[in-house]
Amino acid sequence: ITLTCRIHASASTRGSWASMPLPPVVGFIDMDCFYVAVERARDSRLMGMPCAVVQYNTNARDKVDLPADANRWRTGGAMGGIIAVSYEARAKGVTRQMSGPEARKVCPEIVLVQVPTAFGKADLRIYKAAGDEVVALLAKRADATEKRSVDEVAIDITSEAERLLSERDWTSDLVPAAQRAAHLADSALSRQAANVSRDDMRKGHDG
Repeated sequence: ITLTCRIHASASTRGSWASMPLPPVVGFIDMDCFYVAVERARDSRLMGMPCAVVQYNTNARDKVDLPADANRWRTGGAMGGIIAVSYEARAKGVTRQMSGPEARKVCPEIVLVQVPTAFGKADLRIYKAAGDEVVALLAKRADATEKRSVDEVAIDITSEAERLLSERDWTSDLVPAAQRAAHLADSALSRQAANVSRDDMRKGHDG
């Protein structure tokens, strides 16, 4: 599962770490393509294939429940909206704003997997369980964790940050290492956002 982590800390504290207490370092993790990742963990055939997870069709008559272990690949008919898109499908032009049939027009080979259903409603237990596993893993290193949604979690990593800052140099070591490892966090947009002043944040923006 790909994790996108945004760490919020005051820029004014990046100087002499040893001479001042470190403010709390809190990360927010949003698990990208989470529903797709869960389905791939359950069905290895989806690995490397353009695929997406779709909601069930709330307007369908005589709905038959599809448990998690059933064949939930959708080959046609009415279906709900897309809730997660694999990177392979994104590269073909598929977006979450599309319906299943629209996705097939731009990517005929896409595999559409419907979420499980129970009692005529979406059954998200497999996704919630997978999210709990991630939180349990993070809790082994974080000072505290707080699950915010099925695929989002906040973590307090102050102790880990203090350890790293005591062992490694911020400017010559940690910043370049973070930039090399980041896929999205070092994008032009994120750098622009990081340079917004406190006053600008309070004013908001016109766009």
